[in-house]
Amino acid sequence: MHRERLVSLKHVALFIVPCVMLAASSFGVSDQASTLPSVHLSHTAMTAEFDFLLFGDEGTDPEYMRESAQEAFDAIDAMENSISNWIDGSPTANMNRDAGDKAVVVPPELFSLMVASKKYWEETGGVFDVTVGPLLKLWGFYGKKGGLPSREEIKQSMELVGMNRVELNKADRTVKFARPGMRVDFGGIGKGLAVDRAADILKGKGIRSGRISGGTSSIIVWGPPPQDGDWKIEIRDPYVSGEVARPPLASVTIKDESLSTSSNSEKFIEMNGKKYGHIFDPRTGMPAETKIVSATSIAPTGIQSDAITKAYFILGVEGAKEYCKKHPECRALLIVDHEGTPEVVKVNFPEK
Repeated sequence: MHRERLVSLKHVALFIVPCVMLAASSFGVSDQASTLPSVHLSHTAMTAEFDFLLFGDEGTDPEYMRESAQEAFDAIDAMENSISNWIDGSPTANMNRDAGDKAVVVPPELFSLMVASKKYWEETGGVFDVTVGPLLKLWGFYGKKGGLPSREEIKQSMELVGMNRVELNKADRTVKFARPGMRVDFGGIGKGLAVDRAADILKGKGIRSGRISGGTSSIIVWGPPPQDGDWKIEIRDPYVSGEVARPPLASVTIKDESLSTSSNSEKFIEMNGKKYGHIFDPRTGMPAETKIVSATSIAPTGIQSDAITKAYFILGVEGAKEYCKKHPECRALLIVDHEGTPEVVKVNFPEK
């Protein structure tokens, strides 16, 4: 009999008081689980907790698994030191400082990330955009200052946003911004890249199977969990708080895939009695206004699932359907708010 491991993501929805709970926590091995060696470790990076649950083959030394996990943790730290725009002297901070004035040579990893960011910008019709830094700053997400920005201030900041204003020269590995003041922020894609990098290292070390979560936003899994089966995520009723027992609204299984989720519940600012979330629609310069309570994406890689979940959140059901139609390897699960009643919409899931 196949068994599924349960993993968890948790979000407090912006538009309703109770919380949206994506699955119950169950990281340990069940009573009937196999006796395969396993380790469960965590590491803080990118202002998030990275949680590793790893399983080896029979005879695998758990100490070897812990050493492999440490190598993956070190890789995440090194990546953060490269792509963080808040670390003085990081390649990304230097790029943000200088690329508005001249073409800047960047390390291969950063250049590849810029290329990937432009790809997802194109695929989402410009909705996923790492150049939203000026808007995040204007609205107070780089330090809660001031009040609501004026329409003119928003218009001026939007002149500094758009991957169409970024020139990527592959031959020279340079990045050039069209205008001074542009600023890249990888907050919407960094954790997806991190779980990809960690998983690649661990798979390369021969770790049989595992699940890596980057905070509450991205998960990647590979190989079967103990006693085979797939990794399962259950979506509970977002209108039930506490420990009230209620059947899940939906369940999702993933296998050798990544899952990411977005909502405005964890990062927002409040001005004049209204909450404004951190997911911006670069077409308007405003925090996204949507009926989507949470958007979950499933894709082959963490970087892709992390990027497109923001697009699903902004574009809504029809936008998610359009993206998944063009990318059949991807799926979407959306919780939509209908006057206090949650509706679960699945896209690209097989009919049962």
